[in-house]
Amino acid sequence: MLHKIVRSLLCFALSCLLVVVASKNNYARETPPSKVNVDITALDLSIKNAAYMTNADSSILQLKQLAQKSIDANYCLGAARAFRAAGGRYFDLGNCTDALVYYKKSLPYAEKSGLKDQAARCHNCFGLVYLTQGNYTEASEECFKALDILKTIDSSDYETAISIYTNLANLCECLNQGEKMIYYLTQAEAIIRKWNTAPDMMIRSLAPILISKANNFSDDQMPDSAIKYYMEVLDAIKGLGANKESVRLYYEANAYVNLGALYGKSCDWDKSASYSNKAIAIAQGKYPDVVECGYYNLGQAFRHFKKYKEAEDIFLQGLKISIALDHKQLLANGYGHLADVYRDTRQYEKAFDYTDSMIALKDTLVTAEKVKTIRQVDAKYHIAEKDAQIAKNELLIARQKDKIARKDLWIGLIAASVLLLMVLSVALYRNSRLKQAGIIRSLKQENTISILKGVVHGEENERIRLARELHDGIGGMLSATKMRFMALRHDNEDLVRSPRYLEAMGLLDIMGDEIRKTSHNLMPEVLLKQNLTEALRTYCNNIQVGTGLQINFQSFGDFSNLSNDFKLNIYRIVQELLKNIQQHANATYAVVQLMMLDAYLTVSVEDNGTGFNTDETKDGIGLHNLKTRVLSLDGHYTLKSEPGKGTTVYIELGIPIVRNPMNS
Repeated sequence: MLHKIVRSLLCFALSCLLVVVASKNNYARETPPSKVNVDITALDLSIKNAAYMTNADSSILQLKQLAQKSIDANYCLGAARAFRAAGGRYFDLGNCTDALVYYKKSLPYAEKSGLKDQAARCHNCFGLVYLTQGNYTEASEECFKALDILKTIDSSDYETAISIYTNLANLCECLNQGEKMIYYLTQAEAIIRKWNTAPDMMIRSLAPILISKANNFSDDQMPDSAIKYYMEVLDAIKGLGANKESVRLYYEANAYVNLGALYGKSCDWDKSASYSNKAIAIAQGKYPDVVECGYYNLGQAFRHFKKYKEAEDIFLQGLKISIALDHKQLLANGYGHLADVYRDTRQYEKAFDYTDSMIALKDTLVTAEKVKTIRQVDAKYHIAEKDAQIAKNELLIARQKDKIARKDLWIGLIAASVLLLMVLSVALYRNSRLKQAGIIRSLKQENTISILKGVVHGEENERIRLARELHDGIGGMLSATKMRFMALRHDNEDLVRSPRYLEAMGLLDIMGDEIRKTSHNLMPEVLLKQNLTEALRTYCNNIQVGTGLQINFQSFGDFSNLSNDFKLNIYRIVQELLKNIQQHANATYAVVQLMMLDAYLTVSVEDNGTGFNTDETKDGIGLHNLKTRVLSLDGHYTLKSEPGKGTTVYIELGIPIVRNPMNS
């Protein structure tokens, strides 16, 4: 998690750098007519100088004035550049809202300039802002728009292409799509290596990509490959000129801090501490994000060396930086590290406090963001369905027109063969464009479904993490508390006759049972010990014992060849439906049926509860989560219910086929 924050910062820094360079290298491409007498060359130079001013507020003010001056002179390219540069300065200040406003002001002037690569740069900037805000759906759409534009023109705009591929790689990293991330990083790396530019620029572009690749190999438990790329970064930055000392130090510090995290994961704490200290020494007073990660690496090393006081001090310093930088995810991790230190030193009250702070912060981060993302993706999925239907209708119309055109062509053949060839060429061109548009729509729809799968996969990982935290962390602390109470009983035998003592022991037992039940519901290990049908039958029996709801579970067919992820999704679907019955239906009887039919699996759940009017009732969180999970499996479901007549849910899913992720 430490190097993921660094990786995102590196990718964003590279994207911003390339956007600026792209503007710098193309200032003299267009010389439009002007309404007033304006020196276009001088205006271009003023825009460039304003974009590089040290004071951001003065830079933004001058860029706005120069944008208006370009508009008055009918200089569309100048207006596009000035607005885009102003958006970039707002982005540097962390003001994504105003950055997006000025990037959007740039787009119409970029389109009017007649230079398609200018529009591609605008869409890429949109994608960068959305990616920073965590709006992955919009980020994906804008980056692909930029890529589509570049592919339609014969452009040597390497900077924008590299930035687009870098943004797409960072998006895939956020969605836990490691293979696609490596694919996009490799595309960017290939462009950089064939780019005929200054060595300093090539190294500055290449370094963050190599670090991102190394971090991905570290995530995939491939430490040798990760170390190879980190060392390649350290070798590459030696070639930077003397005037680029600050750039060399930045990437050197990043490589060291990531090496510290990598060796920490492999429990080589001596090397972890050594590299982390090197990173902190370089970054102190310059790069607070690197110092922050270095402190957390070093604190974990101190804890494993049993130097608990040093670990506590260094973690507290890391927390101060996380609070100042508003790095909530790292702040939550820091709380967890401190809780571990206090638990090791038997300071249980402090351990409880920091564990509570960690859980509260992570719940805030996970719940709000994921509900927002799921809703956005769900809406985009429906829009994609409508677009697909419109495309299908347009294709039918095009085919009818094509038939008429063919008849006309045969008639025209008699009149003039040359005319026939011309018409045929036009028809073939139009047909090719239609096919290409259909392929692009299909890829975008597949990308939306891929985002859905990433969201569901992220939720499942969070459930597993919370289950382990409950079972191993709080459960362990509860066991320790119970042992202390039992020790008190041995010290004072009169406690055995105390009703309050016995009541307290009973409450501890109940708490332990509840924690185990909650942990097992979040992470159903029963799926690892039993097959799908046995696991669901056990779950239904547990509900019957606990609630009195009678459940008739039925299964037909062979479910043994399903993947573990698919079985877990089926388990979650049935779990969600039965939970809704318990909470809302007031039912006494329910039927759960699983059936395997050739290439399809069906799930049917029916109850005799109160029912509801489906036209008047909006989907709650439970039904919304169910709908999202079914759509992520490329399935569909129907819900039938009437007041007083119970509810029936029928779900049909295609059996998943393993595909190469690069093909999607």
